[in-house]
Amino acid sequence: LGIFIYSGLWTLGHGLAYLKFYTPIGTARFELQQPVLDRCNIHDASCQDAFPTTAELPYCCQPGCSPASSAGEGSCSCSWQPRFPNYECRFYDGDSAGIPQRSGIFMASRMRLQQEVMNETCMQHNPTTCSKLWHIKARPTVFVAGIENFTLLVDHSAEVDDLGLFLQARQLGPGLLRVSGSGPAQQALCARHGSKTDAHNGKNTTSAPCFVQPDHPINSTLDVFSVGTLLSAAGVDLDADSFQGSGQSVRYEGLTMVMSINYYNTVPWRGLIQTPGYYYQVTAMTQSTYGQNQVLWDPYHMNRTVIAMHGIMLQATIDGALATFSFNRLLLQLTASLTLVTAATTAIKYVAMYLLKYRAYYRIAIVSTTADFSHVAALERMETDQLREICRAHELSSVGPREVLLRRLIVERYRDIDEEQPEPQGQAREVEAARFMGAGS
Repeated sequence: LGIFIYSGLWTLGHGLAYLKFYTPIGTARFELQQPVLDRCNIHDASCQDAFPTTAELPYCCQPGCSPASSAGEGSCSCSWQPRFPNYECRFYDGDSAGIPQRSGIFMASRMRLQQEVMNETCMQHNPTTCSKLWHIKARPTVFVAGIENFTLLVDHSAEVDDLGLFLQARQLGPGLLRVSGSGPAQQALCARHGSKTDAHNGKNTTSAPCFVQPDHPINSTLDVFSVGTLLSAAGVDLDADSFQGSGQSVRYEGLTMVMSINYYNTVPWRGLIQTPGYYYQVTAMTQSTYGQNQVLWDPYHMNRTVIAMHGIMLQATIDGALATFSFNRLLLQLTASLTLVTAATTAIKYVAMYLLKYRAYYRIAIVSTTADFSHVAALERMETDQLREICRAHELSSVGPREVLLRRLIVERYRDIDEEQPEPQGQAREVEAARFMGAGS
């Protein structure tokens, strides 16, 4: 029963071993946007931003904080944040704070704005030496205000050439975000309305782990998540410690994240489903810091601003599995299951016959001894009436066709001989033949 449950139900029903799975390939595109009122279109003149005030952000310098010159320009020390220095906060939009990458995006949480002026001595005609090409005028460090409130639009597609499948997020969505952890931040996420226990037809839930619903732009089916939602799903707090020895927060140093976009067209116990789907899963590596530099030149290239940015590097991968029915895999699974059943049956039989306490009785019950069929040819040459007479002579039923009469004689004759005293092996066949001939006369 256990083998049948494993091979027949679990492997085929839950594991879907009769399907052939393919790993899809694809691309992803991200677009970062600052928080806005009522999901308005930022390209509309009437659209208003919805940044939090710096007084609401505990990492910003605020009245009551004292300058902390040892941490650089723009830093301050605040009583409610004793572990790390605070910095001035500035407001940026999505185009300024987000830098698209190939299947990814960089989202700045901290910037150092280093203003430089070119050394005119180095620009003279045919200079012979240059002690310093750029003079640094100022280098304040600032935090991006409310980066957790920014929203991230996700657009992606996947294909499997062998199946002729090409899938787009805008046609399949929405895609739910998987929340795997069970910490306070994850529990707060799963307490939102619409959280599910599974990506496909899951039940409503209010506790982690769960799958949370995305938002959508107006008149669009693409998925949108706030940066804070993605960070919470990955169990990241930007104001926690960065790598050991840094002395700074994750917000200051930055981190690396991976978003796995998992496509599927199967469900355990159901098999193939009509419409494929997908879900997101994010993981974070807070010990892996990330930063980028950007240079802004003045029109005459005599002055420039070097922007050293640190923040969240989010890279997308297309994962999951798309399947199709495979007769070969079904046949292979059935063959393996039969082999397993046969091996188990053989092992149990030999253990019962040779190892257990009552093995002698088990051996008699397991081994079936048949009659001796060596006289079938002689009986076949007899007429049917003659076979009936022999049956009656041995007090056996004479009803039935030839094959039944013949089998009846062989079985009974075998038992008669078996119950008698054993005779020498050389004489056994002669005695048995004589008995048959005597019975037929």
